[in-house]
Amino acid sequence: MSVGDALRRLIPPGSYVLFLLFLAGIWLAISPFVMTTQPSGSHWIASTVNNVTVGAVMMVVSLVGILGYMLFALGEMMREAEAKRAVVRQSGQLAE
Repeated sequence: MSVGDALRRLIPPGSYVLFLLFLAGIWLAISPFVMTTQPSGSHWIASTVNNVTVGAVMMVVSLVGILGYMLFALGEMMREAEAKRAVVRQSGQLAE
């Protein structure tokens, strides 16, 4: 398996969607401060609390999705490599 194939299996197209969700979560969390809807130096208003909370949830969910998929893909690749090694060992024993 080439490096490109391994990367394609570890980072599928669906991960890009999760990455965009992560970026949207970042924007949602910082937008009240960037767009100056949150008054400077005062307690957070309700919309700022809502934006930061929803943005944080979006970031956490997308990161968990990306990392979870990568862990499952890595485990599958390791099981596949072990199965190939077992076949090679078995074929070597049969040749002797």
